[in-house]
Amino acid sequence: MEIALIIVAGILVCTWMSFSYAKKAEGLEKGASQREIDALQEHVNHMQEEIISLKKEVRQLIQIAKGNE
Repeated sequence: MEIALIIVAGILVCTWMSFSYAKKAEGLEKGASQREIDALQEHVNHMQEEIISLKKEVRQLIQIAKGNE
């Protein structure tokens, strides 16, 4: 009976460790989910477009300030 319990416990531990490793390998245990990463990437892209637009506006304002419209 004790041997059967040891075998079952060993199988459960191995199964638990393999699932735990799989979760870590997929990045689901810690860190952002893929949906969150995609949302952040979209936000970064939008911010980069805003920066480009602002740079163009600053250049235009500098030209206007210099009188070279």
